[in-house]
Amino acid sequence: MAFEILLRVEVQSSYAAELLHSPLTDNLSERDAALCTEIVLGALRWQKQLDFVAQCFAQGKWERFDPEVRVALRVGLYQLRFLTRVPARAAVHETVEIVKQAGKASAAGMVNAVLRKCGEAGLSSLRPAEMPDEEWWSIETSHPAWLLERWIKRYGREEAVALARANNQPPITFFRLNPASRSWAEIEEGLRKEGVEIRPGKFLKSCFAVERGNITRTDVFRRAEVVIQDEASQMVAHLVDVREGDRVLDLCAAPGNKTGLLAKWAGRTGLVVACDIHLHRLRQFVTTPSVGNIHRVALDGERLLPFGAVFDRILVDTPCSGTGTLRRNPELKWKLAPADIPAMAEKQLRLLESASQALVPGGRLVYSTCSLEREENQGVVERFLQSHPDFRLLPLRDDAARLRPFLHPAADRTLDFEFLETSPTRDATDGFFAAILVKPTQ
Repeated sequence: MAFEILLRVEVQSSYAAELLHSPLTDNLSERDAALCTEIVLGALRWQKQLDFVAQCFAQGKWERFDPEVRVALRVGLYQLRFLTRVPARAAVHETVEIVKQAGKASAAGMVNAVLRKCGEAGLSSLRPAEMPDEEWWSIETSHPAWLLERWIKRYGREEAVALARANNQPPITFFRLNPASRSWAEIEEGLRKEGVEIRPGKFLKSCFAVERGNITRTDVFRRAEVVIQDEASQMVAHLVDVREGDRVLDLCAAPGNKTGLLAKWAGRTGLVVACDIHLHRLRQFVTTPSVGNIHRVALDGERLLPFGAVFDRILVDTPCSGTGTLRRNPELKWKLAPADIPAMAEKQLRLLESASQALVPGGRLVYSTCSLEREENQGVVERFLQSHPDFRLLPLRDDAARLRPFLHPAADRTLDFEFLETSPTRDATDGFFAAILVKPTQ
């Protein structure tokens, strides 16, 4: 199953997380599902390093290998080099069988030989003497050289390499409560009985982290009493400052995690319009509270919206490069190209300008991304404010007093800035950016 998912990611540009939570894995036991997830995400995180090791021992150019052969070698090599509980002989045998079943029996002998030769080869011993340090760091941390170079220029080598290494670690699973008929004590007891141990979140009092166990396999999760959502993502929703009765626009709403929080705070007397360009993603909302104040609308948010200036609060959580979520979505490293980042910034600015037309005077608009790139974050906000003198930036520090009742003391150090910026290395959350923009009354 790991091979099948990785092959779809390789050939069809599918997303691993979606496939891992699709019907493909429904029939796997909890133990097998965990191993499948480990192999899929691990092979994607370490793909560049695995490819380098395989190429050192394989005959012929790596790019000319059939995708089935490349993917099978990654599956086998990841088990041999990173997993300690899978016997080497089993990893080699199963990988060779996968190649045969995929119709590539002619490559089975080569795959067998490569796995047997390089399973235990030390990485540093394979480094060519003439290889520049920058290229080696890219292989060692398994990140595209161009992306690592960007981060080195911005953060310095030590911090950039630390960020890349943090991206290769499994992320913490955070969750929050969904409106439910049962009490928190009952939900917590239900999780405990199913082997899930939890602890409080680092920043938000309403956020929890999974210490042990698989929360997605619990009755609590199946009843939608909890919503899996990164702590930084939950913090972004708090910046919108939704009150009972507010009219709220969530412009890029899918998959709906933040929408659920906005609707909870708007209450039954409020209105939440959740928009996305993809109708099927709106239909897949799974976190919507059982209240009647959410309306889902499929539209292109870059065009003039079919709304007047009627919303008190707007969230523009734009599509982005996703470089702050590489722990959860490691395949993004291999899909991104340098030109994608400025192109994303232009799209984000258009979305922000479109949304701004629907905000009432005195309203608040929050612009956010899950990117670490300045062009997509501060750069977009600065460009927007230059062309929209009717808006002003509300520094995060000026909103800190309102936010503190929702936060643990550890969050204080994130509040003393103009923007919200979280970091996988510093905060152990996804890397989110958010800015609060307000439209003063006339």
